[in-house]
Amino acid sequence: MDLTHYYHELHSKRFFYRKLTQNDVESWLDFYQNNPNLQYLGINLNRTDEEMAKAWVHTQMKRYENNAFGQLGIVARTSHELVGTIGYIKSSYCEEGEIEKATAIKPTYWRRGIGIEASMTLIDAVFHNNLASAIIGKRHIDNMKSMYFYQRMGFRDIRTIKEEDREIVKFRLTKEIWRKNDFWANKNVTYHEG
Repeated sequence: MDLTHYYHELHSKRFFYRKLTQNDVESWLDFYQNNPNLQYLGINLNRTDEEMAKAWVHTQMKRYENNAFGQLGIVARTSHELVGTIGYIKSSYCEEGEIEKATAIKPTYWRRGIGIEASMTLIDAVFHNNLASAIIGKRHIDNMKSMYFYQRMGFRDIRTIKEEDREIVKFRLTKEIWRKNDFWANKNVTYHEG
């Protein structure tokens, strides 16, 4: 399964998707300000916003270098502003044919449909190009907003896992469910094939 270029020239109605760079650290600081959901991410919160933003961006850049996919920047087509990140990794939670998806939107952009549009775009690209048979994710057991967000797209909880000092829920979406729920034909997505 080669996802190295799944994002190439990928865009939706309002956004395009690109690799993060060192230049994104300052903009990504906004993700950590007034964000009540940080407690659910399983990250070290005993750091400054700048330290966390650097760590986030640098983690993705290392993943790109190691062909571990990584999250991409969600960039507004009109303003070219970084509004969030989304992407895939091959994690220890993945079984054969699965990849793990994660999404993070800056709090100032919540409730604008960005997460759904970006998720549908990337899920469609993976299934359209037969890059995986299922997409999984994980969330903190108490993060109900995340549960509702993913259920809207057809993901279903499959098990609870104890992870260090927290409980997480693994959820999953298969290509068959995606097609059955008629999400398959996302008309606002442009694919790069080949």
